[in-house]
Amino acid sequence: MRAFPMTDRQMPFSTETEPLPAPALCTVGEVMVREVLVVHPDTSLQTAAELMLEHTISGMPVVDAEGQLLGMVSKTDLVRHRLAAEDETGVTLPSGQHVLDGTTVEDVMTRQVLAVPEGASLTEAAKLMIDAGIHRVLVVSPRGTLAGLVSTSDIVRWVAGLP
Repeated sequence: MRAFPMTDRQMPFSTETEPLPAPALCTVGEVMVREVLVVHPDTSLQTAAELMLEHTISGMPVVDAEGQLLGMVSKTDLVRHRLAAEDETGVTLPSGQHVLDGTTVEDVMTRQVLAVPEGASLTEAAKLMIDAGIHRVLVVSPRGTLAGLVSTSDIVRWVAGLP
């Protein structure tokens, strides 16, 4: 299926560009997003939920004061927490009421997360995402601090030669 009609008209983009380096030669550090919204372990779940909704994201890395990666907190973690709380009490809360009060990110975060070093090839990151069935992977510096995040969208943008 074509994304645009093939006609004699000029293509909407130039087909004469410099060739991109092979994915095995390109590092995640060259295409990753460096400005990543993070939370700390003591962040309340209420705040984490508000940040995810405000920024239209599905999860955030959890880091300590030095930027060391501790885990991830996702919308799924929030939902899992809500369902577990309802199972414990046997009470289903009415819409608008929640069980996030007093709970922190550390209480529900996923501690074992997939990450690649900043110097990993784009191919390595793509294979990791495909094998794990995920759409983004965290990138860590040689010191183990969070350096950024690379997603399948970043890889598609790179393949298409877009900024």
